[in-house]
Amino acid sequence: MNGTGTTMQAAKPGSAATSRRAIISSLLTDLVAPLAVYYGARLLGVSQWGALLVSAVIPIGVVVQRFVRRRQVEYFALFVITVFALGAVLSALTGDPRTMLVREAWIGMVGGLAGAWLLGSLLRGRPALMVVFRSFVLAKSGPDGLRTWAARWDHEPGFRHGLRVLTAVWGIALLLTAVLQVLFAYALPLDVAPAAMNFTWPVIAVPLFVFHLAYTKRHNLRA
Repeated sequence: MNGTGTTMQAAKPGSAATSRRAIISSLLTDLVAPLAVYYGARLLGVSQWGALLVSAVIPIGVVVQRFVRRRQVEYFALFVITVFALGAVLSALTGDPRTMLVREAWIGMVGGLAGAWLLGSLLRGRPALMVVFRSFVLAKSGPDGLRTWAARWDHEPGFRHGLRVLTAVWGIALLLTAVLQVLFAYALPLDVAPAAMNFTWPVIAVPLFVFHLAYTKRHNLRA
């Protein structure tokens, strides 16, 4: 966690290796580490409720640490906290194996809410994906690069169109993933549903990331 803040502060424009390390460090701290703690706790026999609470400590610490250091709110870390908070509430449900699957699916539906948030942001103002990108642009290009990148919204119609397209694609992908997981939890046999639910996101994510990388490069949307 402390390493993330230090790395991101050290990232300067023109240092590709440092930028990549900062981005990877941010992802590991904000997303991978909480998930690793959650599943590690589950393997040790901790209840779902307890595992969710323990795993939420990392993103909460990230938000506090970065705000104290830079007076900057990390929206991605806040999103992770929201996911785990809602998951903790939903984990209070109990029932038979089918109910357990449905519970997991509805926890995953938080991703669907994120998709709906992305799509809803297209109706007015700047798309939400632009907010998500801020941390990555800051890590790659520094504060000056971030200001230059953000200013393109006001002067480049192609930049605005490209970010709207990306936001729509990400929103649809997240919403589709959540809906499919709920459908699988309700409709598939108990022996089949867990595998189908776990493979839903990877099957959607691979072409999504390929499209994202190709589209941002082709339309010069990167910082």
